[in-house]
Amino acid sequence: MDSGSREGIQIKIAIYGKGGIGKSTISANTSAALAMNGYRILQVGCDPKHDSTRLLLGGKIPMTVLEYIKTHDPSERKAEDIVFRGFGDVACVESGGPEPGVGCAGRGVITTFELLEELGVQSSLFDVTLYDVLGDVVCGGFAVPIRSEYADAVYIITSGEFMSLYAANNILKGIRNFTETKNRIAGIIHNARGDLEEDLRVKRFADAVSLPVVIQIPRSDIFAKSEKDGCTVIQRYPDSPEAVLFHKFAQHTMILHPDNGGLLYPAAPLSDTDLECIVLMRNEIVPNTKFIFHPHNTKSVQKTLSVSVKNKRPLIGCAFAGAVSASSQVTDAATVMHGPRSCTLMMYEKLLDTLQNSSIRFGHEYRKNLTKRLYSTDMADEDFIFGGETKLKETLESVISDGFSLIFIVTTCPPGIIGDDIDKVIAGVTKQHDAIRIVPIKVDGNLVGDYVQGVMDAHNAVISLVEKDISSGQTPLVNIIAEKWLAENEEQSIKAVLELLDRLGIGINCRFLIHSDSRSLIRFNEASLNLPADRDDTVASIKTLLAPVSSVPFLDMPLPTGFFETKEWLMAVARVFDMEEKAREIIEAEEIKYKKKIELLKPDLERKTILISTYPKSVDWVCDLAYDLGMSILKIGLTYSPFSEEFISRYSTRFPIVHNYTLEMRSDDIRDLKPDLVLLTYPSLRRSDYARSAHIPYCPGFGFLAGIDRAMMWIDQMKVPVIEGWKLDGDGIT
Repeated sequence: MDSGSREGIQIKIAIYGKGGIGKSTISANTSAALAMNGYRILQVGCDPKHDSTRLLLGGKIPMTVLEYIKTHDPSERKAEDIVFRGFGDVACVESGGPEPGVGCAGRGVITTFELLEELGVQSSLFDVTLYDVLGDVVCGGFAVPIRSEYADAVYIITSGEFMSLYAANNILKGIRNFTETKNRIAGIIHNARGDLEEDLRVKRFADAVSLPVVIQIPRSDIFAKSEKDGCTVIQRYPDSPEAVLFHKFAQHTMILHPDNGGLLYPAAPLSDTDLECIVLMRNEIVPNTKFIFHPHNTKSVQKTLSVSVKNKRPLIGCAFAGAVSASSQVTDAATVMHGPRSCTLMMYEKLLDTLQNSSIRFGHEYRKNLTKRLYSTDMADEDFIFGGETKLKETLESVISDGFSLIFIVTTCPPGIIGDDIDKVIAGVTKQHDAIRIVPIKVDGNLVGDYVQGVMDAHNAVISLVEKDISSGQTPLVNIIAEKWLAENEEQSIKAVLELLDRLGIGINCRFLIHSDSRSLIRFNEASLNLPADRDDTVASIKTLLAPVSSVPFLDMPLPTGFFETKEWLMAVARVFDMEEKAREIIEAEEIKYKKKIELLKPDLERKTILISTYPKSVDWVCDLAYDLGMSILKIGLTYSPFSEEFISRYSTRFPIVHNYTLEMRSDDIRDLKPDLVLLTYPSLRRSDYARSAHIPYCPGFGFLAGIDRAMMWIDQMKVPVIEGWKLDGDGIT
């Protein structure tokens, strides 16, 4: 490819307009006219129809860039395979697009530009680069030529039809969004249709948006005749008035160059109401009236919202991560992560890291096979363009061949953005494998919300497995609800609860959703009681989602931490199964052990003062322990949490409780109240907070003696100097 170009002439033009308005015909004739004037031209068609350069190539449609990348590996790609020589030596490129209804054509435009740059097809090789762009919807992909690094000037094609002018106005809105401080509009091209008052409508619009009509192309059958021969008017009828008109327009494009004046205009779109009033001369717009809908036989859709989504707060974590964390707990099911490798690798490593830490610290083994149940569709760039449905189908077939009969599909952002039809893929696969159950969890990355929202949506999907008609039997069974699976001490903590239930003679039916197999989920209703692990929005969500399929009651107490809570909890469970006497015997034996440990710790902590900074989550177990040890609580400050917004305490009248507790407020309290110990969840103390501190675990242990280990840590903290040496670094103090 010859790299020579006219000295001082390099301009990039984008021609936008709605589909069917004549963009390709006008673009091709403009390129041909410029070429006949001796300019080196590159025309890039940015429309999925890929017919922009057809009239320059003798009526032939060339291989598109997207077809090319789909069939050629990166190492095989060459510029000459996608750049074709047309009439007047115009270099022709077509971006192409996916099949209708799948993928993202806008992403295809972005990929085309990236590949052209990668292969050295640069605008600097040409005098004029002309982009022919679909303008019905100016999404991120189709807006690429508008961006300053690609197009110096933009022409907008319109007819006098209202919807054509509506599209032109939308294009102006898109241009304004990308170029608020720079003039980019060269003018309006009026492609006449011969309608009554068409000229007046276009003029009213042009005047209203302060743009010139630089050319009016009359309706003429000469265009159809030229297209029938597969060529431009410039080539087929070079002496026609229409050809002369395009030569004149070609001259106009040259004055856009800065050396020739570069007269460009700002984008000043109209509101939709003003557009109708000005273009259609309607003096009054009838306001919209609401349609009163009275539905019959509607299907109820269960949906619960996380705190962050419900209150429109910043999202913490993505829904994809939350959903995978939940679905992967079903031990005999596979989870297919539908998305790019980067997202799925992040999730894989997060789960693996938690499992390894849990195994190293607590010796847990049972979830080591979790990563063998995770699959990824590994969507690549071409899948964002052509759609990821084929990759998903292939992955599902692979999972089935590995022996899984229950499969969850969790979606990342790209499938949701490009519109992959997950249900269609599932229907196709299950038609071939009727014994396989595939459950979609369409969280689409973080498009539906945060990590907790993803967990809730996964719970909803898993609950679809529960069989409503099963009921509890003679064996006393319970379900444990909403344990925190990412807590490294989770199995260690739950062991105390399982031992207490075993001492009562009560079995575990289902742990929703940890170490659960499909059978325990299907037979969820065989239990007589649900034991919530916590009192937070996750439990409330599960309770709501279970309501249509399960009547198993929930105990109105979370799994207990510390002696007092465990005593109350054990008696409440025992009452459901008429086992109070056995529960009292257990409590009496455990009380002796607890009091002995308290007496050993009390001398070091008695009369010490505590300031508590925590999420809005019950810390009564901390208060119980502190008071049993003879300590005083000065205040509780509650910081924001994405997991819960309700705070319930038996001690709410014994000390101040401050909501929306900030770091500044905490620092002030440390300075003014001078606590012996600050107990906190997150964040840690500031460098300037001269106080001893200890961590309150978000997921504390369970059982009578839970918390005793914390008290031992408090004693250790009391031995640490308030002002540690490292805190003085940089203060000029030695």
